[in-house]
Amino acid sequence: RPADALTALFATRLREGTGRPDAVVAAADARTGWDEVPAGLREARHVAEAVAGSAAALGLPAVVRLKDVHLRGLVRLLRENPHVQSFAERELDGLLRTAEPELLEVLRTYLATGRNKSRTAQLHHVSRPALYRRLEAIQGRLGVDLDDFEQAASVHIALLAHDAQQR
Repeated sequence: RPADALTALFATRLREGTGRPDAVVAAADARTGWDEVPAGLREARHVAEAVAGSAAALGLPAVVRLKDVHLRGLVRLLRENPHVQSFAERELDGLLRTAEPELLEVLRTYLATGRNKSRTAQLHHVSRPALYRRLEAIQGRLGVDLDDFEQAASVHIALLAHDAQQR
């Protein structure tokens, strides 16, 4: 569609012009009338907030839309629910209490890349053995096995909720 091509070109030029290759360009689905524009702006803002700070690790398209945010979008909507807040705090307690914010960053990247150790090491500019040590420290502090899908998914959802609450 011509509108999609134009939007992608805009996103590319924006990133090049600002020198921010990680900038998120969010868009809503097309609207048919002026009275629908406010809802479209809210949708685009929701999309941008759902992926803010995660674009590089997520490998998102040039223009991010609601269909691209998946679980992040849902968690963003539920971020103020006290049960969700309690869940996030409980799951991440072992990391949130420590004075090692870099471990939280490593965990965030590791989960955002689909538990890809090579990509995580690359994004953090560390060797794989160094990454393994950090992942062991994270698992020890959280009391989880990140190789177990359900446990990793639980921690990932908690981290998404934590991040959404911080914004």
